[in-house]
Amino acid sequence: MKLFAAPHSPDEIPADLATLVRLGTVLSVDLAKARCVIRYGDPDSEDIAETPPIRWLTARAGKTRVWSPPSVNEQVLLLCPDGQIGAAVALLGIVQDAFPPLGDSEAEAIEWSDGAKITYDPQAHALTAILPANATAMIEATGGITLRGDVTIEGDLAVQGAAQVDETLTATEDVVADGISLIGHTHGGVQSGASDTDPPS
Repeated sequence: MKLFAAPHSPDEIPADLATLVRLGTVLSVDLAKARCVIRYGDPDSEDIAETPPIRWLTARAGKTRVWSPPSVNEQVLLLCPDGQIGAAVALLGIVQDAFPPLGDSEAEAIEWSDGAKITYDPQAHALTAILPANATAMIEATGGITLRGDVTIEGDLAVQGAAQVDETLTATEDVVADGISLIGHTHGGVQSGASDTDPPS
């Protein structure tokens, strides 16, 4: 069993090992081609250059795929096989002043450019999703959706389909069925008096 790979020949080792890994900043992003151009080098000197359009490293790119393109001015690490800048791949995720840390606790979060944010706090056991004004959300599951636990809805609810309630349905205001008010409707052909009507059959 071979425990160690054979040493590289001198011709296979870049003359300058610093060319294998470089720091850079995203200059532009081509979303259609999934490529980005990176500016690298010393910004305080003339020793600064740009890559050709190169790929960026994503979390998954097989049967499971993740799409999260880099942002302009995001700092990256350039991984350059054999020191070849044209074959470089941009490694995303370096915190910098332009894009400071998103939090300062154990709570994990994802935030988007419009302010939408999803957070999970393992200490509070709380999952929070906050969208900006007028944003929408949709879950499509033709096989059905199951919610376990109490549900509070702050806002109007529209149901396009039949509704079944297995326990008591309580309304603090009126219930209207086909334009008829539950608390405001009247019955004709009934003589007023002290007697109660029969229960519904």
